[in-house]
Amino acid sequence: MNVKNLAWVIAPLALSAGVIWLSAQAPQTTEGVKMGELAEKVQAREKAVAQKEVELRQMEERLATLQGSLEKDRNDLQNREKALQEANLKLTALKTRPPIDIQIIRTYENMDPIAAAPAVKELAGLNQDVCVSLLGGMQAKKAARILDQLAPKDAKLAAQLSEKVGLTRPKE
Repeated sequence: MNVKNLAWVIAPLALSAGVIWLSAQAPQTTEGVKMGELAEKVQAREKAVAQKEVELRQMEERLATLQGSLEKDRNDLQNREKALQEANLKLTALKTRPPIDIQIIRTYENMDPIAAAPAVKELAGLNQDVCVSLLGGMQAKKAARILDQLAPKDAKLAAQLSEKVGLTRPKE
């Protein structure tokens, strides 16, 4: 090989080696500084993420506690609502008179009040609701005469019957 050919082979190799050497030297120093800064940023981010995770866990615990409390309150409210509905049904039942045959009402109306008073007392002893329906279905004057005969012998019963007749209304 002659010198000319050798120069053509060595020159590109020398240039390549120089470029490689320069490229290997410069990026390390600039990349090294950037890598340090990036590492610090990553560590700061990791700390922030860890703090957020802790806060998130605390919030989840509070949320679970609040959900449990809410569920308990909801159950209590449903139980109270059921109790109120049952009490309302009982109250409605107490305020409404059971249906009674009109013929029985007319029979008691046509009885002498002196004779009807002991019968009403006996009926009240057996079933006060039926007695209240009977007196409530009667004409006011005739019921008053019977209660007037009942009052001297059993004023408490007469008062109870009067109160219940006044508080109830016939079923529609």
